[in-house]
Formats: sequence, structure tokens, C-alpha cells
Amino acid sequence: MRIGILGSAFDPPHKAHVKLGERAKKALKLDFLILVPTKTPPHKANPVAPARFRLRMAKILADKRKGWIVSDVELRRPGKSYTRDTIRYMKKRYPNDEIYWIVGSDSIVSMPWKWKGGYDILDYCKFAVAERPGYPLKGVSRHILKKLVIIPAQSTDLSSTKIRNLLGQGKSVRRFLDQSIYALVKRHNLYS
Repeated sequence: MRIGILGSAFDPPHKAHVKLGERAKKALKLDFLILVPTKTPPHKANPVAPARFRLRMAKILADKRKGWIVSDVELRRPGKSYTRDTIRYMKKRYPNDEIYWIVGSDSIVSMPWKWKGGYDILDYCKFAVAERPGYPLKGVSRHILKKLVIIPAQSTDLSSTKIRNLLGQGKSVRRFLDQSIYALVKRHNLYS
């Protein structure tokens, strides 16, 4: 089988996550796409919403799509969430399958100084990359680019940070979120 892993804080998960997942599933001919909410990312600020809500929101996305599932592996692990540990776990769980870790180009561009082990992690599994505005891959060496699978994705500047900022300003974000996620965010005042 071919398995894609999309790790994110999902704080909150939004329509760009869905588009990326759908494009990756199609382009990579994935049998499954696993959403992995992060616990404590070492290279970013801690998530705003509690883990139980981020997990529930990721499940809302997955439950509405064929071949999408959610893993709470990082939420159960003590301490910081390192991608290399999650990849090792997934390779043990799916030893005979082809695994793709799906990221935006922002992750590849910042990988040398933000990710534990830097570019060495690219040897753990295949990395599939979607370009994001402001993070062109042209500055990444050819040696590294050869290790990547580029996902033809529509560029968007939509991010969870942008959504949280809009919510903090009292603006509507309904168009960016699945309606069930929007209702959960509002019902529990997750970002206000």
C-alpha cells in the first residue's frame, strides 16, 4: 500500500488542509492518508486549542473522506513531537508499505535549522512537497530536490495562524472551515 502522512497542529484544520490531502492522495496514488495532529512541535509555538479538540477536528475532516484516517500517535507521546519518531513508528506499524510524509515548501526551506537532524530526515521516508507562497524551492540544492516528490498543488496563503488571527479580530472564517469544525470552534470559543 501507499500511505501518506500529513502532520499538522490542525489548530484549526481548514480547507487548504483538505485540498492538500486530496491532491496528495491523487498525485501519489495513496491508499490511505493519515492525519497526525502534533502535540508540542519543537520548532513552532505550542498549539492554542487543547489536543482533544484538535484531534476531534482532524477526525471530522477524515470521517468525511474515503481513505482518510487519524492517528493520535504524537498526542500520546510524552514530550516534544519529532517527525523522525513518528516516521519510525509508522514504518514499524506499516512495514511493507510505501510511506510519504507530506509537507509544504515552508518546511523544506526551513528544515536545515528548524528540524531535528535537518535534511537527514529525508532519508527516513519519501517526502512529498506542495509549494506555498513565499517559500520557493529554487533556493534548495539539487541534491535535496532529487529526494523530494513535488505535489502539484494550488498555492494558497491560507493558514491556521491566519484563521486564528481573523477569529481574534472578530471576523468570519466560515468560508475557510468545514461547517462542523466551524460549529465546534464557535461552541467552545477555541480561539476567542
